[in-house]
Amino acid sequence: MEQRPPRVSLGVPLYNAERYLEDCLDAILAQDYEDFEVIISDNASTDRTWEICQRYAAKDPRIRLYRNPRNFGGHVNYARVVELARGELFKWVAYDDICLPTYLSTCVAALDAAGPQAVLAYPKTILIDEDGEVIGPYADRLDLRDPRPWRRVAGVAKNINLCHAHFGVFRMSALRRTGMIRPFLSSDYTLIAEVARLGEIHEVAEPLFLRRMHGASTRQAKDATPASAATWFGPAKRRVRAPRLRMLAETLRTLATGSPPLGTRLSSAAAFLATWWARRVRVRLGRLRRWLIGRTSTARGSA
Repeated sequence: MEQRPPRVSLGVPLYNAERYLEDCLDAILAQDYEDFEVIISDNASTDRTWEICQRYAAKDPRIRLYRNPRNFGGHVNYARVVELARGELFKWVAYDDICLPTYLSTCVAALDAAGPQAVLAYPKTILIDEDGEVIGPYADRLDLRDPRPWRRVAGVAKNINLCHAHFGVFRMSALRRTGMIRPFLSSDYTLIAEVARLGEIHEVAEPLFLRRMHGASTRQAKDATPASAATWFGPAKRRVRAPRLRMLAETLRTLATGSPPLGTRLSSAAAFLATWWARRVRVRLGRLRRWLIGRTSTARGSA
């Protein structure tokens, strides 16, 4: 008799993750919601990552291991774990973050209570440092429950910054209608905008996600640049031109195409563009204001 697939699939894409991997896997296996599988895809790590994975898989049959023959890049590995998943619901897991024990049960309950119009649920975030010490809470502000797709998409453009919602629990039927993580910087913004076009995003009240901020992360390191961050997408060096504009263009193209009705596609793309540029103007005006205040203070001090 064929075994029923687990309800939730947890996808863990890895590359050289030995430092925090055990803490991550311990947190996953300590979840009070147990109807899940763990799909680990290792991108040909050169450290102890694969050894750690094998040790954990020997202890828990819910863990399925896959190892790529070479490093195909982070976006390919993120797609790989989705392809291998069997669950109705799906969650990506980053090796350096921690999910508290009620993470899965709370997000699954939120999706069940909301019904099919909700396609993603995620908890509130607490930032921690490289040693696990609490930095403080982080407001994601992506609780988007408006029935109008363009309003939800506008909410993404207005509030998205550190993107934690894409580590929430998705309805697999919705996630597989997206382009997932793409091979350009900030493609998680594009993904969340695309998801918001498809359905509601629910933020649950409990702070159950510990996001680790540490220098080993390509995007968080003090000397990180767009070029260095781009290496996450693959080992080959590449020149990155105007990454913010690339993200905007890709997001608009994604929102304006696909299977939704034409009106939904055009209104979503227009809402993202207008809201994003309004946000950028506010940021630039704020910088100008601070510069003028600084110049005025300097002039008064030298008078």
